Amino acid sequence: MTENDLPAASGRSRDDHALPAENAPDLPPEPATEKAPTPFHDDKPAKPAKPAKKGTAASSTWVALIVGALLLILLLVFIMQNQQSVELNLFAWTWNFPLGVGLLLASIIGGLIMACAGIWKMFEMKRNHKRG
Repeated sequence: MTENDLPAASGRSRDDHALPAENAPDLPPEPATEKAPTPFHDDKPAKPAKPAKKGTAASSTWVALIVGALLLILLLVFIMQNQQSVELNLFAWTWNFPLGVGLLLASIIGGLIMACAGIWKMFEMKRNHKRG
């Protein structure tokens, strides 16, 4: 077998370990080893990526106001749809309220209790920080 037995399109030299001609598959020509320049490849140094733009305090305040207004609208709809009167008992006291108003009062009281717990924890952390 000689070099002339190899297909001309294979681009192989005699140094390559080629299959015999009868077992060699019809392979496409091998791609060039040099990379062609791409539109994204140039000799200029890469520019640093811009940091993500952070929202301002005013924008986050507007978002919070919009979300709060939507929640208040939902709360108003809930209260208006639950007008049936219910009896609320706390220890020895008894009140008659519309259901929606009673649930609103219960959630406000629960929020105040959680705020008190958070305030207590902040004072405790501040006291421990001052002690060292």
